[in-house]
Amino acid sequence: MEQIKVLLADDKEIFREGLARLLGEQEQIEVVSQCSNGKQAIEKAEETEPDVVLIDNNISDCDSSKAIQQINESFPKIKVAMLTDSKGEDTLFSAIEAGATGYLVKDMKVIDLVKSIDLIAKGEVVVSSPLAGKLVDKVASTKAKEAEAKNNLSGRETEILKLLAKGATNKEIAGTLFIAENTAKVHLKNILEKLRLRNRQQAAAFAVQEGLVTEVRDIEKPG
Repeated sequence: MEQIKVLLADDKEIFREGLARLLGEQEQIEVVSQCSNGKQAIEKAEETEPDVVLIDNNISDCDSSKAIQQINESFPKIKVAMLTDSKGEDTLFSAIEAGATGYLVKDMKVIDLVKSIDLIAKGEVVVSSPLAGKLVDKVASTKAKEAEAKNNLSGRETEILKLLAKGATNKEIAGTLFIAENTAKVHLKNILEKLRLRNRQQAAAFAVQEGLVTEVRDIEKPG
């Protein structure tokens, strides 16, 4: 059986050392390194190339969500899960939004933790049962809000969204629709606000996802 390499990041030394010993007793798991803060977690991830990083949400030196995001961006093959005492929704959603593929509570049984690590290493998203329902509710609520926002777009805004997704600049949108370029910018601002998106790239991706366009020419084009 190929072992799953695990990196532990937790500022509570007693807990971290105890967990390392417990996991080290499992045939399928190898604890390759330990650290106490977010900056070290990023450095150790690069040094040891673990399969799974277990990180606490209260680590120092670097916010845990930022550490998760950095590891995901720099080492996409590494899976990161938050292992924490917190059962708060905000912490859960922050971890998932940062790219965590697991959210596990520290009071879970060792056998369940080992099973969770195995699933996370295989690419599954694992959330401890007390919080899984909250995540499902959050996803459902987000999709409902997106659907409502989409229905609230005017005909002109939908036209602009389609052109945007095809790579049109604000100037090109204005020329196609025979409107002023500033008017196109105002429409784009309204679209982003209604859809709760941050930029034109996200708006273009939304248009493709919703089937408003079937291909994208260049959503990175400035304008």
